Amino acid sequence: MGLYPLTMENLLRVGLALCTILKIDRGIEKPTLCVDELNFLTMSISVGFMAGGGDVFLDGEGDVRLVSSVESGRAYLEFKELNEDDTRKIEAIIFSRYNIPRKEGEEIGKLWTRGKAP
Repeated sequence: MGLYPLTMENLLRVGLALCTILKIDRGIEKPTLCVDELNFLTMSISVGFMAGGGDVFLDGEGDVRLVSSVESGRAYLEFKELNEDDTRKIEAIIFSRYNIPRKEGEEIGKLWTRGKAP
C-alpha cells in the first residue's frame, strides 16, 4: 500500500478497512486473517480486523495472509492474496474522512493462536 506511517491508529484503520473490503467486495460473511507472528504491527492490524468482525489466526488459514519482516532496521508488512484493486480500495477507505463501521459485543472477531477455531 505504499508508504504509510506505522502508528497504532493507522494500522487499526488498515485492519478495519481490510475486513470491510473482504465483506463488501468478496461477500465473505466472517473474513479471516492469518498472521505469521504476533508483534506490535500485526496485532495493531489484527485489532482493527477483529473490530470489523473478522477472525485472526496465528499461523493458520485465512482469506488474507499478513507477513511481517524487518530489513535494515525498517519494518515491512505484506498482504498476500490481495490484488491491486483491493489495495486501492483499502487506501481509499483509509484516507477518507468517513468513519468505518465497527462491530460491537459478540460481533467482534476473535484471535486464535492455535491455528483453527474449535
